Amino acid sequence: MADKAVRVDVSQRPNASLPRRVSYSQMSLYEQCGLKFYFSYLGGWKEPPTVHLAIGSLTHDVVERLYRLPAEDRTLENAIDLLRQYGPEFLKQPEYKQFADDMQMRQTIREAIENLFIVEKPHELVVNPDHLEMELNVEMNGVNFFGKVDRYTEDGINRVSDYKTGKSPGKFVDDKLCQPYMYALAFKLQHNIDVQEVELIYLNAGEVVRREVDPAIMLSQGEKLAKMRAGSEKDISEVAWDARPQRLCDWCSFQEACPARNPDAPQPGTIASDDLLKKAGLIQR
Repeated sequence: MADKAVRVDVSQRPNASLPRRVSYSQMSLYEQCGLKFYFSYLGGWKEPPTVHLAIGSLTHDVVERLYRLPAEDRTLENAIDLLRQYGPEFLKQPEYKQFADDMQMRQTIREAIENLFIVEKPHELVVNPDHLEMELNVEMNGVNFFGKVDRYTEDGINRVSDYKTGKSPGKFVDDKLCQPYMYALAFKLQHNIDVQEVELIYLNAGEVVRREVDPAIMLSQGEKLAKMRAGSEKDISEVAWDARPQRLCDWCSFQEACPARNPDAPQPGTIASDDLLKKAGLIQR
């Protein structure tokens, strides 16, 4: 749990503006730490790619390609062939080249693909290819929301599914379900479709979390989005953002440049602060 917020004055460009559209990840980041949101979306700083990001991205790519095949071709053998075919190509991308020789990463991805065939039966699932990586772009409580859904199915039950490659959510499962709940609300607003179930599929953990959609929880995501947007608009007008010290700070790439974490840190947005972020390995867009 976050400690008391620390209000931090920053340096902003005179024409600084918030992103025109808001994604779930942006909202979640702002709730976690407003100053980190400032660094990422006002300062334009990008955290260095991690092996976990590479695992998640390549696994999602293979699973999507698998479900675009005819049902009878969705076999484990074909899934591994897709990994062999597209894995090397994926790892040639500049941000992922550093992981090309990571054998442990490759094994983790293979295990995720194998577990897909344990937690569900790909050859039996009715999937419309147009419902894979579906883009959502809709006004929600006065805020332009956008997102991309891993999979939507209508096989008797309207269900939004999201693949994960991290560890089991454990006691944090309700927090993790907020994202598919928000997608369910977006489906209702954009397509007038009532999503009946939301689902998280933790491939490496071999665990599926499925919930019947609770309308109250679904609607609360739109309220959180509006609250986030109002808060960030206030922050940008006051040229000050809330840092929220917490245990997650130990893994934050911005900690050296955060005055709440490092009392000697220069004002965020200044040249001195930017130099610290560059030394930390961050890249400015």
